[in-house]
Amino acid sequence: MANKFKYGGYAGQRLRIDLTKSQIKKVPQSEEDCALYLGGRGLDAKILYDELPVDVDPLSPDNILCLSAGPIVGLLGPTTGRMNVAARSPLTGIYGNSNVGAYLGAELKMSGYDDLIIKGRAEKPSYIYICDDEVKVRDASHLWGKNVIETTRILQEDLGEEFRVAAIGQAAENGVLFANIMFDYWEAAGRTGLGAVMASKNIKAIAAKGSGGLTVHDPKRYMEVVTDAWRAVEEDPGFQTGEHSALGTSVVLMLGNVQGWLPVRNFLENYFEYAENVSAEEFRDRFSTKKTPIPGGRACMSCPNRCKRYGVIESGKYVGTKGGLEFEAAGGFGPKCGVGDLEAVFHAAMLANDYGMDAISLSSTIAFLMEMVERGMISKDDLDGVDLRFGNAEAMIEAIHRIARVQGKLGQLGSMGVDRAAKAIGKGAERWVTTVKGLETISTDPRVSTGFGFGYAVASRGSDHLRAHPVIEMVTAYRKVAEELFGSPEVCTLAKYGGRAKMVYWHENIAAITDSIGSCRFMHASYYALYPIPELMAKYGLRRGKEVHSIKYHEWISAATGIPLTYEDLVATGERIVTLERALNTRFGIRRQHDTLPRRFLEEPVANGPYKGAVFKKEALEALLDEYYDLRGWDKATGLIKESTLKRLSMRDVLEDLKQRGLLAGE
Repeated sequence: MANKFKYGGYAGQRLRIDLTKSQIKKVPQSEEDCALYLGGRGLDAKILYDELPVDVDPLSPDNILCLSAGPIVGLLGPTTGRMNVAARSPLTGIYGNSNVGAYLGAELKMSGYDDLIIKGRAEKPSYIYICDDEVKVRDASHLWGKNVIETTRILQEDLGEEFRVAAIGQAAENGVLFANIMFDYWEAAGRTGLGAVMASKNIKAIAAKGSGGLTVHDPKRYMEVVTDAWRAVEEDPGFQTGEHSALGTSVVLMLGNVQGWLPVRNFLENYFEYAENVSAEEFRDRFSTKKTPIPGGRACMSCPNRCKRYGVIESGKYVGTKGGLEFEAAGGFGPKCGVGDLEAVFHAAMLANDYGMDAISLSSTIAFLMEMVERGMISKDDLDGVDLRFGNAEAMIEAIHRIARVQGKLGQLGSMGVDRAAKAIGKGAERWVTTVKGLETISTDPRVSTGFGFGYAVASRGSDHLRAHPVIEMVTAYRKVAEELFGSPEVCTLAKYGGRAKMVYWHENIAAITDSIGSCRFMHASYYALYPIPELMAKYGLRRGKEVHSIKYHEWISAATGIPLTYEDLVATGERIVTLERALNTRFGIRRQHDTLPRRFLEEPVANGPYKGAVFKKEALEALLDEYYDLRGWDKATGLIKESTLKRLSMRDVLEDLKQRGLLAGE
């Protein structure tokens, strides 16, 4: 266990495994990188920037798979259990990244390591065993071919239930490009196909248990700061409703249907007539394994929110189905595929998790193929006789099995993801894709939720809501606060564009911080318990009580680590991490023309719902990009980073690298 590291909160070591060379090395953590990029997502991006060959094949041994826990992971405080996973994505070809709420990050740190960096390829199926100083690459031939639940169960039976496990399923082994990594049975590092990268290295699972401890820089101040943070969450108006805890993330499904941003039948419609049938309320009432006050609630480490539902189907066609049903799975396998059968939707979500596939990309791919069938672009014969049409729940379930197994023409087509499937179909099918930079779009329509939409366009990993997650635009109660922060009275009005560039810029910076320290997005972009929003709410008379409490991430990080940060420093650190990801993507060929939205959203009007007729206007997108690039210090013509920006953000090594490659913007 490292004990001489300069900063508190960190384990102080990196664990490097070269599978090809059968080498395991424990090396000191970088103090400089921690000061600049904190940990988690920030350190993963730095490792990839420094070490990843630009022309690397994502499924080759030369790709690097990073798993990193931030400096507050394993400590006290509201939500301290998030972990980051990164590599070059086999789905998109650019920066691949995913974040997961689980316990493996804490066990990794308790064993003495902040990061696990995996290179090469094992000779045979293997799993990585970590228990304090003992690190081994063990035979996993008996696990290969099994799915996530069975793999995790076997490892915990063999090693002990106290071991935390990250595992891949059959989908990753079979080369599904959006295969994920599942943690603790149910928790997904879902996006960008990182499970496929893990499988390409012949690694079936990672199991970790640690017995060490962590120290913080200033224990007294740390307790003061996190106590203030706990109170801020408890006093947040959204948290006090209890709806998120009682209903889970699917609480927003009915809201989206009413507000008009819920995509139906692959974004052809925006109102689902069977929404109540697949709602969070219906899941709670029919399948939850607990009664009041928090039905079936599970939580990530040190989380007051308990937003993870757990349920079981005890009879009928899908008896034995179990696990959780998050909004993206419910929205994807339900409205997006036109399926109003909750049992089928729940079963689809369980299959996705057990096979190890990203529910967003999987459901989006199935919905796309459904539309292609409806349009006559492909037929049942092209899909091995499966009648894959909107609303056909049995066909959807069959498609999941075949895609995971890459079985037949349907399995091969579906395993590619939407972009490659469209190219394989031909006949102009690319006209109807709903991807950005190769990544499938979530269950929120950017023509209505324009803040989310602009976030999709500029996100570093492709069409992604969690790079920004500007929920504030959907909540009118924040109107005065949002206007002061983002400079427009339109900020909390859907289908408008005012303030969206500043909104996304700010949310992205804060999200980069929380992903890098190991905290949850919901603390700052659902509940908005972070400084300075509670203070602004009090200013406008929107909070009760004499005292105002807020999550002050800058003070939290400083008390934990000793890295001195003001609020302004915090925002700049988030900006530095976002800019580093842009630099990495610049080397992969990303430019301004890639920061856009699909034709469907720019040209096809919303068909129904309260915002019928809305599109995301092209001229508005271009204007927002200009403003956003100015805020970021990126060149408006090319999207390249300016030299002055890298100097301002103390990124001189990145500056020299991009200059040498001819990838810096002119001033």
